[in-house]
Amino acid sequence: MTGFDNVMAGWGDFLVEARAHGTQWKWPEGDFYPRVAKYAIESPKDIDEVQPVDPMDDEFWSVPLKATGNMNERVGNEVDVFGCICSPMVIASEIMGLEAYLMATVTDADRVEHLLKVVVESTKAYAEHISKMGVQTVFIDNGTAGMEMNSLESIERFDTRSMKNTVDSFHSHGLKIIAHNCSQQPYLDGYLDMGADAVHFHLLPAIDLMDTFAKLKGRTAVMAGIDHLRLLFEGTPPEIDTEVASIIAAWGDDPGLMISPESEMLFKTLMENIIAFREAVARHGTM
Repeated sequence: MTGFDNVMAGWGDFLVEARAHGTQWKWPEGDFYPRVAKYAIESPKDIDEVQPVDPMDDEFWSVPLKATGNMNERVGNEVDVFGCICSPMVIASEIMGLEAYLMATVTDADRVEHLLKVVVESTKAYAEHISKMGVQTVFIDNGTAGMEMNSLESIERFDTRSMKNTVDSFHSHGLKIIAHNCSQQPYLDGYLDMGADAVHFHLLPAIDLMDTFAKLKGRTAVMAGIDHLRLLFEGTPPEIDTEVASIIAAWGDDPGLMISPESEMLFKTLMENIIAFREAVARHGTM
């Protein structure tokens, strides 16, 4: 319908993945998103009770996994089908709650590292299943690696280190990794060290576009995310075209650039804007 060159079965859902590890949820608003009823970990000592899980054995986590396989069977010969999973830290932060998790990285650091190792084992099981489906690329949601709420030392110890273990496992199955970071001040250097095949981030005011492109170019592919809240949702086709053209011009003629929305497009985003977005990328990306 849109002419995009890739599709993905759902966005990384840390609540589904956290529920598989023991977090309980409730449905307070009918058919809207569920909410946490009780975290699996209510105190650091509960960390010892959490065990790795096989996503395919879980009632809910298996759904997007199976959907990815179904999509690959149906349209995998036409477009790339991406798998999607959250990073170990994102999952862990919903197993015990983000605030409690961040506090525990200070007060119970060893236990937090143990929890991350458990979650990494679950992501390894995901990698085994997704690779058997013939999927070649997995999108990893890692929005917690932001300088606005973490120190650099904390990010490197509790976030990028565990994510590298996941990435290494995925690479061992022949999978390529797109590392997604939707934080306001994303720490991008860590993705170079872990060997991410592509990095997806928001083109925010905190991002120096030229410096960031120069740092990443030639070392990883870049998936540059344009404003999905204002530009794609409320903007006009000419405005979208201008934004896409400016990003491609800033990158230059080198290979390795992809253009995407910053995050998932809002439900009522106009189809004409989505088509205009794709056409602008095709037009300016091949001139």
